[in-house]
Amino acid sequence: MDFVFEILEHSLEDTWTMIPLLLAAYLVIEWFERRPQDDSPMFFALQKYGPLVGALIGLIPQCGFSVLAGMLFVQGNITLGTMIAVFVATSDEAIPILLSHPDLYGSLVLILILKFFIAVLAGYVTDRLFPVKIQRFEDMPEEEEDTEISEDTEVSGACPCCYPDRPMWQSALLRTLKIYAWVFGVTVIFTALVHGIGEDTLGQFLLSGTWFQPVLAAVFGFIPNCAATVVLTELYEFGTLSFGSLFAGLVTNAGLGPLVLIQYHAPKQTILRVFLILLLTGAATGMVLQLL
Repeated sequence: MDFVFEILEHSLEDTWTMIPLLLAAYLVIEWFERRPQDDSPMFFALQKYGPLVGALIGLIPQCGFSVLAGMLFVQGNITLGTMIAVFVATSDEAIPILLSHPDLYGSLVLILILKFFIAVLAGYVTDRLFPVKIQRFEDMPEEEEDTEISEDTEVSGACPCCYPDRPMWQSALLRTLKIYAWVFGVTVIFTALVHGIGEDTLGQFLLSGTWFQPVLAAVFGFIPNCAATVVLTELYEFGTLSFGSLFAGLVTNAGLGPLVLIQYHAPKQTILRVFLILLLTGAATGMVLQLL
């Protein structure tokens, strides 16, 4: 029992200071998500500028943008490359967690810069290889644009990590506590494993220092849950996961966006193509960063 209490005490000491920083980050995110806005300019910008705008939108820490991109693609309003750019740039819960670790701010800035350029490149290459004709908003009947997009977004836009029915401060607090619970759980498990089997053995299990670790992280990143980015970010903070592996996992983790393609019965070939593009982009960039 003394060992258990020692692990819990050590994990609490390592993580409790991130709570106020997480709360501050989620209050800002909640304010951005709830402010009234007209999404029409964003829709038209996605059509006009494609992956360039898609990458910028994906960088914003809001789970709804990947869902929106998936819906617009399914409806034939944006290109495959534009959707890929949003997916690659999305980082789910990684940004708030990195913001709660002041010692990782340099990594956060580098991730955002690299994500933007990789997302733009992946988007334009995808559109070059798989060109599709899209339906322009200006050519659509006004009712179709107003009803179909808004209704579908309401159906698919619910994020399991968000609480839009509660006041802003309550939602931010609940999100903070939920992510902190994941962080604390990962810390307890990791600390126990280090004490139980040793850091070297754990590193070998996670393929630390090998070129295959980014591939493993990229596959792990496909898990459509807050836990995936929490585990990836915390393992990087512990020093067990390389920067390249973290980046690979964050490239493939596109929130709930890919699930929209499955939910709305996109062609199986298209779904497979999306997953392969994300996997190849994440694994390749992660391996290059690891070599560098």
